[in-house]
Amino acid sequence: MPINRRDLHDLLEERSRPAVERPIPWESLRTRVRGVRRRRFTAVTAVAVAGFAAVAVVASGSLLNLRGPYEDGQIIASVAGQIPAQFQEADGTVYRRVATATLDAPRKKSVTFDVEVRGKPLAVLADCPTESMFMMPHVTVRVPGVSKVFTLSPGPSLSTGCQGNRPVDVMPLPAGTRRATFTVEAPKGFENVAPHERLERWRFGVYEWTPPATMKAASPPAEPPAAFGGRPPEFNLITKKSDTWPAAREVTIIVPNRGRSLAFVVYCGGDIAGRLIPELRVNGRLIKGPLDCPAAFTNRGGGYTDLGGPKPRNQKTVTIQIRLVAKISEYRQRPGTLTVAVYEKSG
Repeated sequence: MPINRRDLHDLLEERSRPAVERPIPWESLRTRVRGVRRRRFTAVTAVAVAGFAAVAVVASGSLLNLRGPYEDGQIIASVAGQIPAQFQEADGTVYRRVATATLDAPRKKSVTFDVEVRGKPLAVLADCPTESMFMMPHVTVRVPGVSKVFTLSPGPSLSTGCQGNRPVDVMPLPAGTRRATFTVEAPKGFENVAPHERLERWRFGVYEWTPPATMKAASPPAEPPAAFGGRPPEFNLITKKSDTWPAAREVTIIVPNRGRSLAFVVYCGGDIAGRLIPELRVNGRLIKGPLDCPAAFTNRGGGYTDLGGPKPRNQKTVTIQIRLVAKISEYRQRPGTLTVAVYEKSG
């Protein structure tokens, strides 16, 4: 009985899924590696000094390669120079490569390729020769019969993916999409920049991803710094609050108005960091905030929201509300945390 390509693909995926989802026995593998290391060491001790040096270098290199991208029992995307066929993020989300492309920027300005869509969210992983946010290629996606041009999410740039060696999601495509056309373009004027900032040969992988069938518990959130902004610190922590995504999607903090300038920071923990969009409201008024919910805040002070000068005396309290928005529905199947920390200006 004949079978079409899609049915064959579905059958192969169904048969291979148990092997894909089965936990990798890292402890037994590492035990075997340690056994091999001991046997090699025993054999090496019988070799002359010159031979010992050569063999020791080879043995050491082999062991490092075995541990490389699999530290802590996780298959991760941050393997320099690679576009793996499949990998898994810490929360159990599995990424499977469905297409690859290369942009040879010194010779070509763009590359276009088609991707088969199977109803799962898509992401782009780039093997980045540079982390300069000003020289990032642009990725756009078109769907046959749809006038809208889709980009990356939550922002259109690959910079966050290059800085963190992680995939960047594509905006949700219309329901029923079966094929999408990806275009990767070099930014305008890339030929005129300094040599060290020019685009080079970029490799890309397009992945479909599947959140874990059973959501893991979120890891404890990182603690916000007690102060930030110079010496002595410009801002000091006065209160904080954390909650777990997706069970809670909003955090509200009410602080007293003591006549001093206030600032607050918002950050997310887990693999949802950099993917969800925070909506910020102060005393019920929507204000402009960061494009995404970043990873843990540091005492360097980057990424905080300054509420300006002191509030009027008749305003006894200040209410800060942070609500997380998921443009991609599958984010609600991935665990994480939301933390809000409020700071008061010194003096």
